[in-house]
Amino acid sequence: MTHTIATALIVNTNGDIFVQRRSPTRRLFPGCWDLAGGHVDPGETVEEALTREVFEETGWTVDALRTELSPKTWQAEDGPRLERQFIVTVSGDLSNPTLETGKVDAWSWIGRENLATLKANRSTDDTFIHDSVLEALNWLDANG
Repeated sequence: MTHTIATALIVNTNGDIFVQRRSPTRRLFPGCWDLAGGHVDPGETVEEALTREVFEETGWTVDALRTELSPKTWQAEDGPRLERQFIVTVSGDLSNPTLETGKVDAWSWIGRENLATLKANRSTDDTFIHDSVLEALNWLDANG
């Protein structure tokens, strides 16, 4: 069975994308930069999951879904994942996210100038987060 994941590419007024670094004790992708998001729970829409996950992981409230990027699939240890990614705007103090204690140890805003940061602690063939942020930056350049 394929599990659906709702992922937010949160954009600020400078056109940068929010990322958070997974703590080194995490089982999956320890010490890697990641996007806000998570599994869609039974009975929940993708949009509801996205809103819930953004609030749980940052303390921010989703204001608008700007667009959905191309869906992505990947294989987890326990089965396939369908990742639906959305560029979103949020409200709240964008200089002070409320990070999940023990799960995340840092955060940053990523633009083209620091995009390579997203490859840290990942294998050379794992460009998933980097490529997702690049897709969002390209969309923002074309659509404002």
